[in-house]
Amino acid sequence: MAKPNSPARRGTRTLTDQPVDPHRSKERPWWRGFAIAGSILVALLVMALVVNLTKSTPSSDTRSSPTDPTQSASQSTLPVPVAGGDPGTATQRIVSGVPVGYPHTQAGAVQAAVNYELARSSAAYFTNPSARHKILDAMATAESRAQLIKNDDTGMNHVLVAMGINSGNTNTLVARAAALGTKTDSYSDQVATVEVWMAGIIGTTGDSAPLPVSASWTTYTLTLQWENTDWKLATLSSVDGPTPLDTGTDNPSSVGDFRTANEQFKEPPYVG
Repeated sequence: MAKPNSPARRGTRTLTDQPVDPHRSKERPWWRGFAIAGSILVALLVMALVVNLTKSTPSSDTRSSPTDPTQSASQSTLPVPVAGGDPGTATQRIVSGVPVGYPHTQAGAVQAAVNYELARSSAAYFTNPSARHKILDAMATAESRAQLIKNDDTGMNHVLVAMGINSGNTNTLVARAAALGTKTDSYSDQVATVEVWMAGIIGTTGDSAPLPVSASWTTYTLTLQWENTDWKLATLSSVDGPTPLDTGTDNPSSVGDFRTANEQFKEPPYVG
């Protein structure tokens, strides 16, 4: 719980300005992408954030953004951008706020990877276990679902404890993410491995928050399987970066600025 007389923390910090342990494994659980020195362990995305991604409301075309993770399933036909190929269409529907129903193509697998990581990068994904489980139900393979839920429940709990988030102050959490790029490591008709380079911010807007809103850059590797006529998430891992140089601004935004922006700016819609 925040101390009532503690001064407000201001500004942003990058989460990767610590010395690098040369013996650290390159791959680690996804939520370690938000770790900072000391006892503060923080996760990104998405954003997930994305996050949730957290862990965002559908328009008339039935697409949804991550802040509406419990929206009931609906269906529409949406244009699907295809990287390196002709544009295509897929019957896409919204299940628990997550777009599902991707083309059986490499481009469809890439788009699924981006949207699935965005779904995991919103604030609701961090703070609402029920919504988190529904999101994973919508996008995970039948075989991997239970393990992914266990992993993300453990990771999110670490994050919330480290940031002092409880049932009474979940509205102070800021978690946003955006995809900067993708890379397909391998592709077949049944299995695809896609890397998604994400930028995110996470932190709390409480006046004495242990972690002010801070920046993170993480690359997620998602293995997708073709199951029940859709691309589904099978495994997930992450590494830090690529991370840009800190600008070292002398005038970072205040906690109040982030609180206002988080209230006024809706998260952008999913890709496609």
